[in-house]
Amino acid sequence: MSNRIPVGHITAFIVWVVIFSAVYIYFDVHQEPKVVVAIKNLPSNQIVIPRSTDGHYYVRGSINGHPVDFMVDTGASIVSVSKVFANSANLPSGIPASFSTAGGIVQGEITSDQIVEAGGLAVNGLSVSVGIHGKMALLGQNFLRRVDVIQSNDTMTLRIREE
Repeated sequence: MSNRIPVGHITAFIVWVVIFSAVYIYFDVHQEPKVVVAIKNLPSNQIVIPRSTDGHYYVRGSINGHPVDFMVDTGASIVSVSKVFANSANLPSGIPASFSTAGGIVQGEITSDQIVEAGGLAVNGLSVSVGIHGKMALLGQNFLRRVDVIQSNDTMTLRIREE
């Protein structure tokens, strides 16, 4: 009795690997969150952000003029970025702090007096926490409290509050 695997079985295995790889790549690309380059509605100072395929809202913005992609996170107390972003944007060192996240306690720091812009709406003088993991920054409550947030159907509207 031979221990050789028939050529037809090897071919079938290779075909299945190729098919599963193609399907995986397709869904990986199409499930990736879409970050909106929001256009500011000048007369009303607002932006409209469509819901992404993963159910979250993403918007392109900046901190002190350095581009960053934000996930709008109504559960985050403060705008948060990674150490990698903070270093590349030359954010100043801040006060050491511990942050309670969904993944547990994270050590980092809080740097104050930053300019945070999301979709063309800018807020001056905000604190930013440094220490989260990943490429995506979080647009937290210290920014969101300064704008009106209206969620309807599959859109979120951020509007500068008239004071």
